[in-house]
Amino acid sequence: MDMRDQEGDAEGETPADARCCQARQLMAGVAVAVATTILLMGLLLHLVVLAPEVDQPSEASAQELMERLQRCHKEQHDLNLMLHAVTQDSRCSLCPGGWLWWRSRCYFFSVGLQENRRWNESAEFCQQHDSSLAVIKDAAEMDFIQGVMRKFPQFPFLWLGLTDVEQEGLWLWGDRRDVQHYMPLTVQWDADHRDCADLRAGGSLFANSCEDYGPWVCKRDS
Repeated sequence: MDMRDQEGDAEGETPADARCCQARQLMAGVAVAVATTILLMGLLLHLVVLAPEVDQPSEASAQELMERLQRCHKEQHDLNLMLHAVTQDSRCSLCPGGWLWWRSRCYFFSVGLQENRRWNESAEFCQQHDSSLAVIKDAAEMDFIQGVMRKFPQFPFLWLGLTDVEQEGLWLWGDRRDVQHYMPLTVQWDADHRDCADLRAGGSLFANSCEDYGPWVCKRDS
């Protein structure tokens, strides 16, 4: 499945923005074509109406027609500029293919795109793509990731950038912040042999064996 087809959050600034670029381009292109056709039809209709009245148009009539034609060209030029502006929306190209754009960040959800991996292998994949396993910093980001998970029932869980491998019971995000630094979160099922955290439905974090295979989510700046 192509993760770019996901919908975003209610704020309107979502990864659907990336998906919307194609729709915007198509709509803008149709608008330009329709508007250009209308302008040209209007000019032709004017000529048809005027023709029976004047066998040989006067110099003033010819000048008027020329001015109308110039206005048509200018309006078409303006519409083309609008189309160019829409297609140059920075959000359309800031994330690599298969990644989702959301709030100036790019996210990669591995389901449907990569085979499941162990936690360390997932982290290595993210590093190879100039990113890291996701660090969730606020409720809106949690809602965004949960929304993607709900769209794909294959998500048993998601590997995140959260581990207590350095000191048992001290859960640290990949940026060295404590698990509760950003949000009041706790890691359930903590045990000596479960040193990597995963995200499940409802925004719950669970301790899991780092050797288990599962999907993951990478995060990088756009």
